Amino acid sequence: MTDSPTPKQRRVLLAVSTSRYSSRLVELAMSEADRMSKDGSAVVIDVLNITEGAELDRISRSVGDEGFLGLDPQKDVLEALGQEHDRMARRRVEQVRAAAAARGIETQVTTVDGRFADVVLEQAERLKSDIILISRADRPFISRILFGSEADKVARLARRDGLGKVIIND
Repeated sequence: MTDSPTPKQRRVLLAVSTSRYSSRLVELAMSEADRMSKDGSAVVIDVLNITEGAELDRISRSVGDEGFLGLDPQKDVLEALGQEHDRMARRRVEQVRAAAAARGIETQVTTVDGRFADVVLEQAERLKSDIILISRADRPFISRILFGSEADKVARLARRDGLGKVIIND
């Protein structure tokens, strides 16, 4: 009696964060998972929810102690902003879970606080991702050129380190 071969497992890493939670990424993740599964591969979508607490702290400090609104209202506004970003990221996570479940695709969700590029690259290496799906922060092109882009950093370093194909959804 011969055992049937175990299907190859392929992994799609979908990163959402404080400032990156495009609804188009969900459709793209499903499309990539469908494409991968056509050859009989078992596909897992790894949803990485990055909270970027340090980025919100940086924004808070850049506004200053008193800011336009005063210390307490400003603190409340920044806290509400953080909660709204978190709510939107969690919403995308649930959309991925529902869409994947409808296709019989496994999802695994991990929430990590840290710098976007660092966390994505660490997870891609740990999971041995085939594809990394990310979205750019909503910033003008000239700002990305002058100050750099976390999405471009992920693509450049993933390519250098052989961590999987990176698709940036603008």
